Amino acid sequence: MKRSESFANNSVRNAILVLEYLAKVDHPQNLSMISKALGMNKSTVYRLLSTLEESYYVSQNETTKQYSLGARVSWLSSRFLEKNEICSVARPYLETLSQKINETIHLGILEHSGVTYIDKINGREAVIMASRIGGRTAVHCTALGKALLAFQPESKWCEYVEQNGLPARTENTITDPDQFYKELAKIRELGISIDNIENEEGIRCVASPIFDASNNVVAAVSVSSWIINMTMERVQQIVPLLQSTTAEISAHLGK
Repeated sequence: MKRSESFANNSVRNAILVLEYLAKVDHPQNLSMISKALGMNKSTVYRLLSTLEESYYVSQNETTKQYSLGARVSWLSSRFLEKNEICSVARPYLETLSQKINETIHLGILEHSGVTYIDKINGREAVIMASRIGGRTAVHCTALGKALLAFQPESKWCEYVEQNGLPARTENTITDPDQFYKELAKIRELGISIDNIENEEGIRCVASPIFDASNNVVAAVSVSSWIINMTMERVQQIVPLLQSTTAEISAHLGK
């Protein structure tokens, strides 16, 4: 590989790190903050920020000199959602489901050993749900992740565990590989996945997979809430509505 090619790849990679950092933080950041957080020297970060600012992917406040994401990021996100068939097909069905159950709904896909949220509808407890469209979460301890992984070849199950492990997020997280594989087999059989306070304290979720025209799982839909609302009895009430929703989305994909 030529040095120029390596430099170009590193520059793009570093620019992505800057954008992702600005997306994660709650407030605008100055050059020193960004440089320290990413472990890059100030001159490198300044060049990256200047280039991104020219393209409107980063915005700098003229008074405070602090940086935040620019308007172009929002445009890029909206274009992704417009062009993503799963999002466009699923949205009306998710809205109908939301009207029936009034809980937080997520649409997610499996991407690089993690779950990426590609749509979200807030429920009555929206204030406590920190997830956001474009955000990522773990596979092994979430209803979405387990629903997505369960329908992959079993070799992928082992590959996931070998590469990522099963770190505990709560005392309910499944951390034993054999138990995890049994859980995935059960999900594949029933078509329903439950996060029983395995990822966030006090939160219970239930998810169902979405299949494409070739019967491959391409996404999943989850319903989440506080355990005071999402009792196991409530889960059983939601399951038929959720499965009906994902079946309708699956039936319309690829048409």
